[in-house]
Amino acid sequence: MSAPGPRRNSLINYRITSSKCKACGSVYFPPKSFCNNEGRVSEMASVDYFYQSGEFYSGSIISTPTTHFKYLNSYLSGVIQFNDLKLPGRITDFIPGRECDISDHIGRPVVPRFRRSYAEGTDGLVHYSSLNYSFAEEYYPHQEYVVTQPSKDIEKPGIVGYGSYIPKYRIKNDGNGVLGVKERTLPFIDEDTTTFSVEAGKRALIHAGLDSSFIGKCFVGSESPTYAVKPIMATVSQVLELGEKYMDGFFSGGVDTQFACKAATDLFIDAAALVSFPVFGGEYVMVIGSDNSQAAPGDALDFTVGAGASAFIFGRRDVIASLDYYAAYTSDTPDFYRREGEKYPKHGGRFTGQPAYYKHLITATNRVLEKADLRPEDIDYAVAHSPNGEFPRRALSEIGFSHEQLEPGLVARYIGNLYSGSCPTSLAAVLDIALPGNKILISAYGSGAGSDAYIFTVTEKILEKRERSIPLIDQIESPHREYVDYAFYREMKDSI
Repeated sequence: MSAPGPRRNSLINYRITSSKCKACGSVYFPPKSFCNNEGRVSEMASVDYFYQSGEFYSGSIISTPTTHFKYLNSYLSGVIQFNDLKLPGRITDFIPGRECDISDHIGRPVVPRFRRSYAEGTDGLVHYSSLNYSFAEEYYPHQEYVVTQPSKDIEKPGIVGYGSYIPKYRIKNDGNGVLGVKERTLPFIDEDTTTFSVEAGKRALIHAGLDSSFIGKCFVGSESPTYAVKPIMATVSQVLELGEKYMDGFFSGGVDTQFACKAATDLFIDAAALVSFPVFGGEYVMVIGSDNSQAAPGDALDFTVGAGASAFIFGRRDVIASLDYYAAYTSDTPDFYRREGEKYPKHGGRFTGQPAYYKHLITATNRVLEKADLRPEDIDYAVAHSPNGEFPRRALSEIGFSHEQLEPGLVARYIGNLYSGSCPTSLAAVLDIALPGNKILISAYGSGAGSDAYIFTVTEKILEKRERSIPLIDQIESPHREYVDYAFYREMKDSI
């Protein structure tokens, strides 16, 4: 019995897979089991376009989409030319205006993007595909995925690669911002936490130079998942082909986690433990923090929330930052919550500040410094969960950290609070500039409430891999970022 239609489509469209005859070179999409020219005796090879770059060959503007795609309003549909194949597709992150001239786009390089295609109403399946493309010379550059052979040397567990993704669309706050947040990111209408996770994970693999089959587990932390019941992790593993392939699945595991804004960082220590015993979880573990941070219209949070994701690969070979110390502090403090079925979170009134964020984060940070026998001045960079641009600065300054130690990690001022992606993305910003020997302290916080504090030490390997990354600052300051008004912002936020 054949698999259901959505499953068959995902196996082809997630990675954009075709088949190629080994004898005559004919290429087929969708893939076929035999060649039209060579017949049923032909041998077919699978061809993957997920990491390739193509060209916009031809297209047209669809101004009246069919029912499935009405949410797009209008879009640029096209034919994409790869070396040996022409494929259909849609240009994403692009809103064609009335004066759009198709000829202006012919020949422009494009890169496949994993995005939503359509959803079956409000209670059906969400369908995804990589037959969506962005113009490569704009916000999203093409990155080549070069797999390298891991070192034979076994080291202390730590980060072997990472990647961050923030959307190109932004909205500004008036004046000097709200609690230090001057502007923030928002998703395009076909993006969600699943697509964020895939993009960040893809960049982490490229940065690590690691064969995706080596990843034994994948954890995704989020408080705005695509489904209430169905893991993001399974989609990420299928798209990125994490683990050893077997039939149409993979020998790998994982789970989605929830602990408000520390849903991802809480798994750092688990990932480090698992890679220390590869017989249980594999030699490498991927941890992703991903959120389209939600807030009710007009709520104070509405002016500080952002969207995006960061992914980290943990292992014991070619480590760029070893995990040296860890401390956690937890209590049942109802500062911020969302009941089942509710769309937006709520504050717990007076619990939000001092007895929640400050108490837990400061306590965990002091504890990890005590365990490491270090003082604030012994740390090169310190980052903390950033519900806004002021809270992390106040908390870490109270402990004794200086402006110079904090500044590189205060990226929430320009991207907003990424919830589960907040602390991981601040860590990525610091790793982008860190040098061998630097010590990095991160203190995460999750409402409900708890904090995780870690100390990492940067190794020489970080310099070797640096050229493979897309620095967060390049995304923040990209000349191709687009600013929108509040009406567009709410439409994008509420479309997911």
